[in-house]
Amino acid sequence: MYTQTDRTAEALRFLGNIPLFLDLDKKSVNVLARSSRFQHIGKWTILFLQSDPSEFAYVVRSGRVSIVLHSPDGRDMVINEMRRGDIFGELGILTKQPRSTSAIARADSEVLVIPCEAFLRVLDSEPQLARRILEITAQRLQRSVARESALAFLDAQARLARLLLELEEEEKEKGYVTISQDELAQRTGLIRQTVAKALGKWRRGGWLITGRGHILILNRKALADLETKLLV
Repeated sequence: MYTQTDRTAEALRFLGNIPLFLDLDKKSVNVLARSSRFQHIGKWTILFLQSDPSEFAYVVRSGRVSIVLHSPDGRDMVINEMRRGDIFGELGILTKQPRSTSAIARADSEVLVIPCEAFLRVLDSEPQLARRILEITAQRLQRSVARESALAFLDAQARLARLLLELEEEEKEKGYVTISQDELAQRTGLIRQTVAKALGKWRRGGWLITGRGHILILNRKALADLETKLLV
């Protein structure tokens, strides 16, 4: 039988391997481990919705979770992708505001769910954790500014090329990007037909090869030049 002691020990092992929680006092880590639980999220399952109460923070153990912004006219835009070791949902706790985005699993995933009370208790007693959270927030803000600049100043093809190159940098296998056309559309603020048209043009030009849910980049320079031409 899987006991509370087993769950706490499992959470302790996980937290002990996540850079965000390194060097915390053992008492603080124990508070998080005892209070938290692991939750499996099936692919395309919604973890929380925009405007939901901010009751938990989450740390990805496996899989991939998209942070999605919904517009009043019904469009969705993926503004971030959370992978193993990434924390999310903490901003609503800190600001005491409802969720400003939704969280949706893009693959079968597992997260550590940290209750608001435990998270704030540890944050109050661990200034180094507070600094790390601040650094994460600042980095995400920088990425948000860059994304908003791309939406404002780059055309559709340059936006798409920029995203493909960013995703390629994140992949272990260079030149290979795992993403669907629907996801590309959501992450660039474009409609799927525009994405498909651009990919088809680049495929015919020998810049890349497309497959179901993945793209192989053959001419990185050609894609990079699209963005550069719009910025000069």
